[in-house]
Amino acid sequence: MPSYDFEVDLPSLGQAAQGLSETVQLFRDQDVEDLVPSEDALGSSVVWDAVAEFKDRWERGMNNLVHDVEEMAGRLGKIALNYAELDQRGAEALGAAAGRVAEAKVMGE
Repeated sequence: MPSYDFEVDLPSLGQAAQGLSETVQLFRDQDVEDLVPSEDALGSSVVWDAVAEFKDRWERGMNNLVHDVEEMAGRLGKIALNYAELDQRGAEALGAAAGRVAEAKVMGE
């Protein structure tokens, strides 16, 4: 018979979701444009064309990555909430069952 026992570290799930959300915010606060030298700083239109193409690709890639990480953070947060609700319902059901057992014991004496 299979066992359905499992443990979930809710604080760790919550911290992971929070960490992902904070990472997304860091990427939003710092734009790729801020990390690339200007055309004037490079001093060459040929070099600037290459850097501009790289910057545009980097920006698209970062935007896609941020979108994916944001999705992961949301899903992980929802998973943590689902497990917390399951844990709460399980505790309530166990408490109710313990109360019924205690009542039956008292009545049976």
